[in-house]
Amino acid sequence: MSTGGATRSQVFDLIFGLLELHGFHTPEAQASIFGVTPTTISNWRTGKVKTLNRSKLEEVIQRIHFLGKRRGVDLVGEPSLCPIVIEDGAGPEDLERQLREKWDSVYLGHKFLYYHPAGAMAWTKLLETGYGNDLLIRGFAQAFEGALTIRKQGPVNAEFATNLAGVLRWNEGSCGVDFISLGPGDGLKEVRAIAALIRRAGPEQRLIDWLTYTPVDVSIPLLRMASEKARNLIRDRVESERWPHFLVRPSCSDFEDGNIGFAGHLSDSDADRRLVLFLGGTFGNLKSEADFLERTARRVLRPGDLLWLEVGVRQARIEDDSLYALSKGGLGDTQETVRRALVEGPHRRFRASVGSALESNMRIIPRDGGATCEVPRSYNFVHDVDINASGQRCSVLYSRRYDVAALLQWLAGFGYETLFEHAVKDSRGRDRTAHILLRRSS
Repeated sequence: MSTGGATRSQVFDLIFGLLELHGFHTPEAQASIFGVTPTTISNWRTGKVKTLNRSKLEEVIQRIHFLGKRRGVDLVGEPSLCPIVIEDGAGPEDLERQLREKWDSVYLGHKFLYYHPAGAMAWTKLLETGYGNDLLIRGFAQAFEGALTIRKQGPVNAEFATNLAGVLRWNEGSCGVDFISLGPGDGLKEVRAIAALIRRAGPEQRLIDWLTYTPVDVSIPLLRMASEKARNLIRDRVESERWPHFLVRPSCSDFEDGNIGFAGHLSDSDADRRLVLFLGGTFGNLKSEADFLERTARRVLRPGDLLWLEVGVRQARIEDDSLYALSKGGLGDTQETVRRALVEGPHRRFRASVGSALESNMRIIPRDGGATCEVPRSYNFVHDVDINASGQRCSVLYSRRYDVAALLQWLAGFGYETLFEHAVKDSRGRDRTAHILLRRSS
């Protein structure tokens, strides 16, 4: 037993010791972890409260267990280290094995484009060759800032917040946020989002009690890029004593076909929030958008949690799309060369490993509707690769564009309420991408 003005149970000594070990030192931060007031924390410290009832003790144990699981091996303050959790079945050797098993199938899938370092380099090179990545990053930053403050138009249920800051309860300092990015690429957009949240601190610069950023991908090179950018931001923008409140926990996981094991490291508390970012048009690269919503999204997002989509926008004529020229004979420019290197890369590397001399050849086939366009009024540029001399092809990448109104109606059928949408225009003033903030309602 502790002694002093009043005796304090060793259980409370242990509780406070564990909280401080995980970086939560102030009464306000400790109170928010357990869903109590700072006065209650003071009563625990001074011995005015001798014991906890069983239900509260179980809740405290559960939260401390979560803090330990959340912390894991993250090292924000160690810039020379980048620990990555590799999920069973998603490591480089697993993807190599899957590629060997599927190389001659009719569909391969976009995950095989990036997992290899050569593929990751081709992808980053593509962004540098006229892709307009700077425009898209600025567009996302504007959309995210707008979503933090805008109120939903029309009738509003007073029970629910209608802007992003309100839904996340960022300024309340009374909960935590799991910030998950599926396929973050180089992570530049995610860093802009985290920076915006840090700028919007509460009264007297009180930040939210914790934020865990979980970038998820099968590409270890891209995960490292995204993680390092986020860690550098936290070190630059947050005082060192608060680093334990902001964690970066990259997960090498297959979010489309894998076990979704990273979801086990997210908070189960109803008071905490989850925000999933699905940027860069990756939603349109999936084999099946419906399967993703039914399988992955339902395991990661609870009712009330948030999903942010960035999708390519359908043009009035498919011929006006930037990919259409490539499908009709090519442009012969650097972007086409890099795209070919990216799309043909998996089969080229496989053939080299088995001594095959057959050359790969990328073909882009526009599909307006049909089996690969399950969302109404979407069209798809199917990236095929020739895989044998007889002309057999394998679809490696889907690149879809959406009619935003039709997409929102389709998403509503899966239980997603639209809170915010924002269009990013190209140099000709046409909508190029759309950012959509959704809340899972059921």
